[in-house]
Amino acid sequence: MDIKHLEYFRIVCEEKSIHAAARKLFISPQGLGRIIQNMENEFGTSFFTRTKNGVFPTEEGTLFYEQCVRTSQELDILRSRIRQMEEKDHSIRIGFATGTLQLFPLEVLFRFTEENPKIQVNWCEYHNPELLEKILSSEVDYGFIVGQAPRDRLIQHLRCVCPVVLLVYEGHPLYQEAIISLDMLKEEKLILMNEKFQIYHDFLRACRLHGFEPRVIAKTMDGATLYRLCTAGLGVAVSPRFPDQNLPNIRAIPLVGDYNWEIYGTWLREQENNESIRLLDLFLEKELSV
Repeated sequence: MDIKHLEYFRIVCEEKSIHAAARKLFISPQGLGRIIQNMENEFGTSFFTRTKNGVFPTEEGTLFYEQCVRTSQELDILRSRIRQMEEKDHSIRIGFATGTLQLFPLEVLFRFTEENPKIQVNWCEYHNPELLEKILSSEVDYGFIVGQAPRDRLIQHLRCVCPVVLLVYEGHPLYQEAIISLDMLKEEKLILMNEKFQIYHDFLRACRLHGFEPRVIAKTMDGATLYRLCTAGLGVAVSPRFPDQNLPNIRAIPLVGDYNWEIYGTWLREQENNESIRLLDLFLEKELSV
């Protein structure tokens, strides 16, 4: 059995369709079907129940799928380690959770690259759950994640803290308040960063725990748009208070509970002896005061 067939099997399980999986893999459904059939013959069992609505894993298929996921993760880690051993100059793939680039002092990263010219640094931005999965699959070496991730495979160090505030425009009844509780927002028109930002999910969960569904009238990916909508008087906005933020005619009022946006430097425990990652984390420990 070819190793790549494990990935084929995993995608068929997740798509619950030979045709949909084949489109993702850029192979023919007939060819994919033969591969799955050969795997079943090799193991002497049926991995799928085939119906007109798709294919569904049997008990044996579910067991095999779980092993495929574990094997895929282990192979990704192995590939990453081999790649690093083969590369003459080390490299680090850094991921930023959506929005964290506005908070993270990029000059720190530039200083790291200047002081470590043999380490090639590449970075990209992902929404928070996607970044976590990319770290776990070794597609990203070091990530800046919002909040702690309860995973035994991860090492996390707090690197940045940014208070979350309510932006209130001048003339609004809450404008003169010193502090805002969630209960004060039950009837308010709210403007939020959208689902790609962890703050959106955290805020909705907090409101629901307080017994109400927030009245969200607008969501955006752009902080400037959020401020503009608030300034126009369309609603009040929940946002991290970024350093040096100057908002004319807008007050940034703290929320009860000192809710903060906490950014954690995160990497795989299996990479604990990776010299490049260790150097980066030590540098951040020295340069960033939390």
